Amino acid sequence: MIYKRHFFLLFFFCLIHSYLSLCTPSSQQCGCSQVKPLLTQSKIVGGYTARTNSWPWIVSIRQLSSNASSSTSPGSAFCGGTLISDRYVVTAAHCFYNIKPSQYPLYFVVVGAQYRNDTNPVRLTIKSVIIHSKYDPSTYENDITLLELTYRVDLSDPKIGFICLPPSNILTYPDASINATAIGWGKLQQSGSSSYTLQQVQLPIIDYTNQYCFSAVYDSSVQFCAGFIQGGKDTCQGDSGGPLMVYNSNSDTWNLAGITSYGSGCAVAENPGVYTRVSMFVDWINGYTSGSNSQSKASINLIPNEVLLFLCCMSLFFLKTTFLYLKY
Repeated sequence: MIYKRHFFLLFFFCLIHSYLSLCTPSSQQCGCSQVKPLLTQSKIVGGYTARTNSWPWIVSIRQLSSNASSSTSPGSAFCGGTLISDRYVVTAAHCFYNIKPSQYPLYFVVVGAQYRNDTNPVRLTIKSVIIHSKYDPSTYENDITLLELTYRVDLSDPKIGFICLPPSNILTYPDASINATAIGWGKLQQSGSSSYTLQQVQLPIIDYTNQYCFSAVYDSSVQFCAGFIQGGKDTCQGDSGGPLMVYNSNSDTWNLAGITSYGSGCAVAENPGVYTRVSMFVDWINGYTSGSNSQSKASINLIPNEVLLFLCCMSLFFLKTTFLYLKY
């Protein structure tokens, strides 16, 4: 009887662990959404439509025409971005490099949109634009910008969330060969039109030593490649500034690993996309955003979920085997 009791206790522990390992969406929890993303191995080119509200930190950056109403016009989307707190958005430096400060009132952001011309989600004006001081427009090195919003985003809205920042100053983050996810409203093919609905695509991280990545990147400490050497799937024009995200299975949350930066064509074989390595800019980001609703640390298990679940299953198996052996 004692073994049977242990069996059920261990089974109960495994159920509790599985429940606790899932992130709980809240105004303090980064990288967690009310609606879980649907990931399939299937422009964004070569991707598929994202599940509504599954990426609550996505930001559409738009420009008003000079005679348009600032409160009702959907504007013209030209770049993506990522909400990292209640006051700041991360995007690419090249999105704002040639825009004069006097023109900033013509630009605004829409948080949590699903459609390219959504006006119903959260819409906010931009208070200031912080372009990295070492951004090089000829090589796209340090291609990162912070947008300070005029008002704070209401993170209690279940359709709005903010992404987790990655570990800081890690030259190998994200690791090569893992899959990352890019999202955006960019072109569906190189010479085609932009997507009306938010698209997503899974792209493997490519090692810098790969010959095609080596020839595309100028500085591997702040840039990295993602995509398929054979082509077919990629980010494209209009996706610039948007997030390339990596799932953290330990905390069931998403990290901002990269910022869509540049590439030669879209989904062209032997021409992977290049992304800004956000890990190397976490200290820079924190230096400007320390006064905002700071990044909440996602709870991280000391042992990965996969290992714990495997140990649970194996323990259940051996306990059951022992119980049956003693019984007979």
